[in-house]
Amino acid sequence: MSGTVCAGEQLEAKASPAYSGPYIGGFVGQSWSNLEYEDKWDPTDRDMDGFVGGLYLGHNYRIDNLVLGFEADAGFCDLSEGADDNDINTYSAFDIDWNAHLRARAGFVYNTTLLYVAGGLALAKVDVDDTDSGYGGDNAIHAGWTIGAGIEQKITEHLTARFEYLYDDYGSES
Repeated sequence: MSGTVCAGEQLEAKASPAYSGPYIGGFVGQSWSNLEYEDKWDPTDRDMDGFVGGLYLGHNYRIDNLVLGFEADAGFCDLSEGADDNDINTYSAFDIDWNAHLRARAGFVYNTTLLYVAGGLALAKVDVDDTDSGYGGDNAIHAGWTIGAGIEQKITEHLTARFEYLYDDYGSES
């Protein structure tokens, strides 16, 4: 009988570092919106809030403790404000059905925690229904910008949790 003995360095498959590579996930949260609307007879400034939820995907590049990447998300919103005959808003109803973002991210990793900032393009689908007869309604996709910050914590090898705040500004439309 003969056998072979081999001595040398053992090669190990190394996992990619945390917050590096492609990712996909889901989100739920709360959204607040301030909508200013003006027509000839009914200027109004309405605050709306409601549920938002959707999916996101992105890709990160990690260089030491620095993380650079991009992310896209799309979510459904439950933001609406109906016409109210007992309030200043007597003729207009508003709905924001969905929103989406395409943004760059930059952050710093400390142990298993990522602190980051993000900014880029924001989109929202807005419906306006001027319930006063003869005025009709309009719906449009509004484009604007977004900026935000967040903290993301690695829970397991393939699972993270995050808390994020985004500010979107869609400018004004006629």
